[in-house]
Amino acid sequence: MNTVYEQLLYTTLRIECKNSEGKVTSIGTGFLLSRPVGENQYKLYLISNKHVLIGTPNIAISFTCKENGEPKHGHKQELNLQGVDQIVKGHPNPNVDIAAMDCTGIFIAMEDKIYYKYVDYSMLADFHEPELSVAENVYFVGYPDGRYDMANNLPLIRTGMISSHPQYDFNGQPEFVIDAQVFPGSSGSPVYIDLTFENFKNGQIVVGQRKLKLLGIVAMTMIRNNTLQAIPAGTNYIMQEVLGLGIVFKSTAIKELVDSMPLNLKI
Repeated sequence: MNTVYEQLLYTTLRIECKNSEGKVTSIGTGFLLSRPVGENQYKLYLISNKHVLIGTPNIAISFTCKENGEPKHGHKQELNLQGVDQIVKGHPNPNVDIAAMDCTGIFIAMEDKIYYKYVDYSMLADFHEPELSVAENVYFVGYPDGRYDMANNLPLIRTGMISSHPQYDFNGQPEFVIDAQVFPGSSGSPVYIDLTFENFKNGQIVVGQRKLKLLGIVAMTMIRNNTLQAIPAGTNYIMQEVLGLGIVFKSTAIKELVDSMPLNLKI
């Protein structure tokens, strides 16, 4: 992979949520996050929203096959995971729509068969970055309205702008608002910011290095229906008049959840 943005395509996964009969009930987005747990050891988590994973007995995820260490586009491997609702953990705050599932064993078993990348723990923003401010451009990766490159099994990268001041919790919750068209299917999309340009403006750039940070995860889109509302961006919701504003739960809340999960390595 030539660029960091190309690599982001392989950290993001399309999640088909299925009921006990195997019928697809909704489609969402998730991404892989790596957490170090010791020397040369790490845990791998699937991160998405509560409304995507919790209460869903089964999910299906399609990966691009791997050949000689590279993605073999046009060839994919589907993983069907059962009993998901028994192993997913949600953020303890009921208002924080983030869920995580430990997938370490699955990826160890499939290491030679599927091509994937993951978000490193060091990429999680702590929101103390001096360059991080309002009106900055952001990127989010997902499957808006269920759309993606089916032939190559790749998601879409879209852009937006930070609308509420990220240093503060929007309406008292660990979230911020982006000015972007967040459609159903975008639930669980990771949101990134490239702070390299900001460092360049501040005279702090180091040639050859990029400063890409994960800011959070898309959870809701704001709509107008007599009053302003925020509804989860799951594909089983009927779209009304979209305001072009999305709710993103902060990466600090993702870290809180993952840090609370067991460290023992299990296959």
